[in-house]
Amino acid sequence: MAATVAVAIAENLRNRGISEFFAQSLPSSLVLAAEDRGIRQIVYRTENAGGAMADGFARVSRRCAVVMAQNGPAAALLVPPLAEAAKASTPVVALVQDVPRPHRNKNAFQEFDHRSLFAWCKWFDRLDDPERTPDYLDAAFRAATSGRPGPAVLDRCPPNQVSTGPRVPAAMCRWLRSGPCRSCGRSRSRRRPGCRRPRNSGPRRVFRAARR
Repeated sequence: MAATVAVAIAENLRNRGISEFFAQSLPSSLVLAAEDRGIRQIVYRTENAGGAMADGFARVSRRCAVVMAQNGPAAALLVPPLAEAAKASTPVVALVQDVPRPHRNKNAFQEFDHRSLFAWCKWFDRLDDPERTPDYLDAAFRAATSGRPGPAVLDRCPPNQVSTGPRVPAAMCRWLRSGPCRSCGRSRSRRRPGCRRPRNSGPRRVFRAARR
């Protein structure tokens, strides 16, 4: 059954155990598709604030965070928080919208060279084929969470384009729901024997210390 890119992204995020994302109300089709599948939107005022929120959320929850942004100047505001995430080894996946391919390099509204803008990130790629939406999301999350974690940026096509590609099964990315072990970097179900999570590193501990 054909589905839009927005539906394909929302289903992929749900299968990975993503329960919240940071974004404004645009693109509305992607936000509505995510909310229909139980993924909560956390609204930010500007993209630099949204990137900082995603960075902090990933550090406290020990899970990969997702932030979305528009193209052009809005995407440029993601550079400072993603640079901080890169230096702090924080896994963040940024979904940045781009102009449609037929209008590329024609001075379209707020068109910008995102590849040059995010060339320093751990991973960057452009999604031009709607049918390969799951493949590109797999690569983005794999790059953000494997080895030394860091920011991965996926330049996505307009969310209303139709995708007929296969949908990602939930078991493929089940390990992301529990997050990687802070000590050995593996998933909680496959971490090394004797590896224990530090007692002072949980989200409750962090919030409790912040109240003091």
